[in-house]
Amino acid sequence: MKKILLNITIVTLFIFQISLSFDSVAQSIELSGDTYVYGNPGMPFAAHIVVKNTTTDTLGVMCEKIIVDTAAGTSNYFCWGTSCWPSSTYVSPIPAGVRDIPPGFSDSTNFQGYYDAFGNPARAIITYCFYPQGNVADSTCLTVHFNDNTTSVIESERRIGLNEFYPNPSESSTSIKYVAGNNSQLHILDILGNTIKSFDLDYSGTLKIGTSEFSSGIYFGNLVVDKRVVAVKKLIIN
Repeated sequence: MKKILLNITIVTLFIFQISLSFDSVAQSIELSGDTYVYGNPGMPFAAHIVVKNTTTDTLGVMCEKIIVDTAAGTSNYFCWGTSCWPSSTYVSPIPAGVRDIPPGFSDSTNFQGYYDAFGNPARAIITYCFYPQGNVADSTCLTVHFNDNTTSVIESERRIGLNEFYPNPSESSTSIKYVAGNNSQLHILDILGNTIKSFDLDYSGTLKIGTSEFSSGIYFGNLVVDKRVVAVKKLIIN
């Protein structure tokens, strides 16, 4: 009988250890947003990332910037928490660089990653990682290519993207030009990350959207190609 109880205890402990190991690698955060961003080299332009808390607890989320490649004489900085942080900042400071996200909610407005080439035809590749405060091992990362024209990217994929909404802010309607691909949609999301409306897209064109039925506030247009978010643009509705 003692031998049976001992075996049961060992098995129970083994299962508990497996459970702990799976919990330790569980990702608490999901990201979506721009991966290729193009802009005027004469002025700063931004990538937008939506940060979602997939847990059942409120998370204080931090951001880390990792420079993969960049040109000399250019600048990159990011906004997260309650402020924007200069090029010399790689990890958002505590407490101002910590953003509380409720369980199941998405932060669609707080992060922007900026690149300034100061008029030069330069590029940068920056990885942004987000993780719960005190748990950098639970990081989720997204790599953004700013004006990246490397030959490793398929030409047709480089052309995929969105122009800005116009007019923006909008009162009754707005339009957006796009270049898409096979199986593409434009999803309109509110600031909580909820999909308000979706449109199937052709390969290229201009989409007109009636906005009179939307409440006033900030929205985002996500270009999704083959179930992957490839561009995000902000829309303000008055």
